[in-house]
Amino acid sequence: MSLVGLSLLLAALAATVRITIHGDLEGIYILKGTHGKLLELKDDVLLGEFERVLFKADLRTFHLLSRHLPESSSHEAYLTYQWNRKWGHGFVQSFAADGSRFIVCFSRFRDSNDTVPRGLFVGGGLPYSRYESSKVQLNETGVAYYNNSHWYHIWCNANEAIAGSNSPDRLQFPSNWEYLDSKIRYATSKKIMLQSSHRTVIDHVPVQIERFMLYRAGDRYFILVTRIRNIGTQPTGYFFVYGDEPWVGDYGSSMGNVGWVQDRLYHYEATVDPTRHNFAGMYDHGNPVVLGEHGPFSEMANFIEWLGDLRPDLVYFSNKEGEISDESARIPLSSRDNRVMFLQWGPRQLMPAQTETIVLAIGMADKGQRDGMPRKPKVSVDWADIHTIMTTP
Repeated sequence: MSLVGLSLLLAALAATVRITIHGDLEGIYILKGTHGKLLELKDDVLLGEFERVLFKADLRTFHLLSRHLPESSSHEAYLTYQWNRKWGHGFVQSFAADGSRFIVCFSRFRDSNDTVPRGLFVGGGLPYSRYESSKVQLNETGVAYYNNSHWYHIWCNANEAIAGSNSPDRLQFPSNWEYLDSKIRYATSKKIMLQSSHRTVIDHVPVQIERFMLYRAGDRYFILVTRIRNIGTQPTGYFFVYGDEPWVGDYGSSMGNVGWVQDRLYHYEATVDPTRHNFAGMYDHGNPVVLGEHGPFSEMANFIEWLGDLRPDLVYFSNKEGEISDESARIPLSSRDNRVMFLQWGPRQLMPAQTETIVLAIGMADKGQRDGMPRKPKVSVDWADIHTIMTTP
């Protein structure tokens, strides 16, 4: 082939094929193209892209040789992980001595704007090559639990955003934040700490947002820390929201999901007093006030616990994010796919150089023994890690 012919061929390929290589080397994947491209060539596939896969060649052997193997006995819990520092995505898997597993995926999904966030944002699935027989199991996405026989979906892609107090409707979603970098602060077979750094602008004032994730092998929860710092020269106010339609039990369905706190269930849209309670969650138990909602249900439950002094100003259960009703309105939690729980901080004021820190424990509750209520595990925090986080510039 002449140089002219080769040039024409390369030009034709560039016009019809998008090449997206992030260095994950999970395999070679050819996807149906988007945005005017006929095809897309990738080395990894994210949640939201699985249905576009036309051809796949997983590099399973490569990852069996190169993955982070445990240093300790198989009779003890251990973790494995993958984290792409440059692109800010990955996952952590915990293997317990009883054979159960717990996974947390970060930024391995396309959001509702068809954009991929970068950093420590819960959501997405494992790479194709990590699924058994390379068969995607949607229950095994986001935050998920395996009990030796079945995968249960615990949390989905988190819905979170920051906004200025003068412009609360101008939400800045994680995929809109400027991604600066990420770090593996430490990682062993027992513990891991990850960090991602971001920047955005609210009400014309720049803020820097640091995210930290801490996890211990064997736990069914992780600690997520968000530090918001005013790096501008003027004061600014902010709102911060964190929530999910978690689809507890089975991916894609809210059927059976009701709200819960330590001493009761919520069958209706409602707010939770964050000064009286320090956690809330959703429980796949069935809602008796919804006509025709019959089991069986998984009886799985999740929770978010707010730690430290900076409690949310608003916590609510609803059938739609942003729609807040008092329980006295008697609106049943009835959506088939969108029963949500949200936490909101703000409006809060940040002076120049001031930092505020939100600390959350996010995970899975244990099944109740007698009364049928879930049981939140006791959350243990290594305060040396928190000190490291609080003193990070």
